Amino acid sequence: MNSLIQALKKVKDFRKLQGQRHPLWRVLLIIILGLMQGYTGYRALGDFARFNQDLLLNTLNIVPERVPSYSTIRRVMLGVDCSNLLDIFNQWASQFAFDKSLRDWIAIDGKNLRSTVENYNNHYQNFVVIVSLFSQKSGVVLNLTNFENKKSSEIHQVQGAIRTFPLQNQVFTLDALHCQKATTQAIIDSNNHYTIAVKKNQKTLYKSLEYVSNHQTPITVNCTIDKSHGREIERTTYVFEPPAYFCLDWWDVKSFIKVVRQGKRGNANYYHIAYYISSLSETAKVFADKIKGHWAIENKLHWIKDVILQEDHCSFNDTQATTNFSILNTVALNLFRILGFDSITQAQRWLRNKWSRLWVLLE
Repeated sequence: MNSLIQALKKVKDFRKLQGQRHPLWRVLLIIILGLMQGYTGYRALGDFARFNQDLLLNTLNIVPERVPSYSTIRRVMLGVDCSNLLDIFNQWASQFAFDKSLRDWIAIDGKNLRSTVENYNNHYQNFVVIVSLFSQKSGVVLNLTNFENKKSSEIHQVQGAIRTFPLQNQVFTLDALHCQKATTQAIIDSNNHYTIAVKKNQKTLYKSLEYVSNHQTPITVNCTIDKSHGREIERTTYVFEPPAYFCLDWWDVKSFIKVVRQGKRGNANYYHIAYYISSLSETAKVFADKIKGHWAIENKLHWIKDVILQEDHCSFNDTQATTNFSILNTVALNLFRILGFDSITQAQRWLRNKWSRLWVLLE
């Protein structure tokens, strides 16, 4: 396994040699360790380094015996080129694919960095978006890309990420925003597969799915009942064979999928129908599990970064610094997932007295 420290040593140092007390990789590593233990913000990370000075000095062989100050941490996060850091992250993270010889289902979705919003109260907002490729099997982020919404779009960035993704025979799951012919073509051209939600922004496709599901007998059906969080929802998944003429318009569609969710949420009745297309021929059970699994990118990545790691509550007043923190938060999450933790709060409690175990992943 390529070590994190070796990866961090590849990050381009923007500083002049004169006056440097700490190599850049060491400062970045201390920031990651602080983020893993719940320290957010420049001063909080400076406190982390000071509180753990003896341990850091001994473990990292820091000479002279002085840890980076909060001002050093701030200057590094403001100065590191986020594009370069993103490239280094992608090189490091790609090794954590569950098993390159086996098929993984990879959820793709974007997350706005709220603290980068400009012109918050009008229609000329600009903000940074981070797009993640998230393994449903391992919970690890395999690839990141970033863009400003005034300069690009999530659709364009996702298509680019798919074209450059190094693995083949994987399955990308995407929401209805990415139900685009160019996206399905990019996925098939990269020797991968897709399962994509369909809404009424694709009127002809949506009507075809409605018609087939109402007039054709499904190939396979799966039904599950979920009783949790004050709700009781029955999910029924139907898989249909698409009409022969339809495959001429969309790239390699092999399955039409209909998911009916009905039941109660609290005291309110609930009923919802969702449609999907896929380049795979799978059973309803497989599609049901993986369509539900797609939303782990919200629950196990975006929600954790927002609520547990407080990503949206930190105001760094700089787009590059905010993007860098988001990338390093993702490094922290990946390390926890590699260690086998599903609960990040539990992982943070475990880490407080287990630094020696963590070091095996870093060196």
